Amino acid sequence: MKRPNQLLAFALAASLSLGSCSLIRSDANSRNPVIAEQAQRVNDLERQVSDQSRLVDSERAKEKALKYQLKSAKQELKARKQQAKSGY
Repeated sequence: MKRPNQLLAFALAASLSLGSCSLIRSDANSRNPVIAEQAQRVNDLERQVSDQSRLVDSERAKEKALKYQLKSAKQELKARKQQAKSGY
């Protein structure tokens, strides 16, 4: 279970993130082309970071599955060696 300080920090980060999204959206619609362009760049980079995070999570899950398969294969190899030694 998370401690109250961790929960507070998470809630603060989430609210700041939501607040910054609405600010960036309004900046993307700015009449000032420099501000609109930079806001679009921020949006693009945030999307790329999000996509990359999902990719990393997926790759970690694949790695975990492969490690499990490797462990199982090693155990089966050990069992087959034992079986071969005993003459079966």
